[in-house]
Amino acid sequence: MKKQRPTYIYRIIHKENLQILIDEGKLVSPNLATNKNYIPIGEQKLINLRGNKQIKIHPFGTLRDYISFYFGVISPMLYCIAHGYDVPKVDQENIIYLVSSIEKLIESKIKFVFTDGHSYAAFTRFFNDKKDLREIDWDTVYSKRWNNTQDDSDRKRRKEAECLVYQELSLDNILAIVVYNQNASEYISSVIKKNNLKIPVYIKPEWYYQNVQN
Repeated sequence: MKKQRPTYIYRIIHKENLQILIDEGKLVSPNLATNKNYIPIGEQKLINLRGNKQIKIHPFGTLRDYISFYFGVISPMLYCIAHGYDVPKVDQENIIYLVSSIEKLIESKIKFVFTDGHSYAAFTRFFNDKKDLREIDWDTVYSKRWNNTQDDSDRKRRKEAECLVYQELSLDNILAIVVYNQNASEYISSVIKKNNLKIPVYIKPEWYYQNVQN
């Protein structure tokens, strides 16, 4: 019987935040975050608005009670960060991916919900049963092209389907870290080694936007 491929999930953070997460031993939701040295990379207005969005399925709460992961790479958010659209511009070398999987969350008995599109969009649907992963448009999630078109004005929303982890996630659930280039790899690998961790680090420039002027 062919082994099923894990359903990977991806969170992007500033590389300087890795040591903070290691010191705390976990990732935490915005409502639980207290470290003032943590460097935010998202749109602050939207981050604040997410506190108003109620999650109507178990384990409930608001979006700010959850840690957001994407199901795909090369996200619209990373595009905005790389170009400085609506958010402070950050060199992609300084952005890293934390990789986990739905299967790892289930194995670790982590509470989570997931969506079929951007979690703040009005008509995005929320789920908490793995069988409903079939409701996600995987072709769009995995596509490198996600801009809305005249024929498909909803593609960008579907590209941003999310896995939302409730409140906190220990670093034991991070399967790998992915970086943009060799410089980033050396930096992250040194942090990993200094803290005696065994998280593998991979260089995958194809997970980033190319030909972006720094």
